[in-house]
Amino acid sequence: MKKTYYFITTVAIILTGMLQLVSCKDSNNDWTTDSSVLKQRPPSSLTVEADSATLDLTVQIGTIANAAYYELQMSESQLTSNADIPVEGTIYTFSNIKESQFVDGKITIARKNEQCEIKDNTTYYFRVRAIGNDNTVSNWYTNGMLYYGGISNEKTAERMLANACYSIDTPSVMWVNDNDVDPDALTISWHDTDYSTVATIRNETLGTEVSASSATQNPDYTKVKVWYYKWDGLEANKAYTFSLLDDAGNVITTMTMSTESAPNMSLAHSYLAWEKDDVIGLKGESKVVHDPDNYFTIIFNEESAANAGYTNTGNYYCQTPDKKVYTSKYRVQVKNTNTLEFIVPESGRMYLYANGSPTTYELSKYIGKAEDGADMWEVIQRVTVKKDDKTPIKDEGGSTRNCIRFVKLKLNGAVDGKYKLAPTASKSCYYYGFVFVPDEPNAGQ
Repeated sequence: MKKTYYFITTVAIILTGMLQLVSCKDSNNDWTTDSSVLKQRPPSSLTVEADSATLDLTVQIGTIANAAYYELQMSESQLTSNADIPVEGTIYTFSNIKESQFVDGKITIARKNEQCEIKDNTTYYFRVRAIGNDNTVSNWYTNGMLYYGGISNEKTAERMLANACYSIDTPSVMWVNDNDVDPDALTISWHDTDYSTVATIRNETLGTEVSASSATQNPDYTKVKVWYYKWDGLEANKAYTFSLLDDAGNVITTMTMSTESAPNMSLAHSYLAWEKDDVIGLKGESKVVHDPDNYFTIIFNEESAANAGYTNTGNYYCQTPDKKVYTSKYRVQVKNTNTLEFIVPESGRMYLYANGSPTTYELSKYIGKAEDGADMWEVIQRVTVKKDDKTPIKDEGGSTRNCIRFVKLKLNGAVDGKYKLAPTASKSCYYYGFVFVPDEPNAGQ
């Protein structure tokens, strides 16, 4: 009987708790639900994409049953699922989004809309919530991560806040690739858009203009036309502002980029020769190597597969940091999603002699440890290794060699000088050498 008595008591307690969720409407015991204790379920997912040609946004919301409509918020400031966390910037709200408006599960927000005009090269944050048929309102949904504040460690708090936000970067109409930065020139690239036609390139710093007809089309892009123009005769370590104008003289977009100092090769340190066992192990291993001067360290992490493709008898022409010819005999294939880590004693530029399937890599700097002991990294640069990306250079004997263009990493500001290079897709990459040139004092980037 004791067990039965305990069981009945437990059921009674549960029922009592349930009865607290309802209220008596009249003396005839017509029970109704107290809407103050109900909550609409939030959407199950959120994705946003920006069209590079139109800058229109395509939004996909993970719809749920009993939702009458959805509200989407967008801001240039961070938005989390916690509505009590203040937002510094303007919040744009798109209300009354109904599932009947979706096309293939998606809706489109035009570049020019009733709330704002979407800008290129801008980070936007998003969150969405559902409003039920009974007017109940769900919590905000961002990316499924929750953050409620109250973390004392500032770095951990920033990391948690960033992880709990959903954001996208709208495409830049105009840009300068890191490899297109020289001491005396900047190569500007831009793509066609549906809402403007580039007629003029203006150097705002010099106050001079050139016709867009002087530009060259980039054959590497097939889905959209991309053009480039090399602006020569610039000063080293100086910032220049460029604008694209349409045929009516209206500014389409503007950007600022600095030239850099010429690499001082007398300060350079390099890792250009290795044995097979130095760089190739087993899946799950990490191979640690140092340049001959024991100045910098490279860690070959074999997370997804063992590295491969070793040779020491090759004949690979590479472009040096000062744009001369270097012939490498060594090669190693870093496989799949394997990463590289670099440890350097000071700021500078790491030049990769690299070639492989077109792949974008993210360079991250180490920023310390979280409260749980996990390493924290911050993405600081994105670079693309192109397949057979070569440039003709004359060697010392006067012969022209098609040299693999270097890929340049800017290493600056990491805790303990630690950086990580990770591919954004599972693509292998061949490496023929590594050269690090430290920054000279007051030389700039």
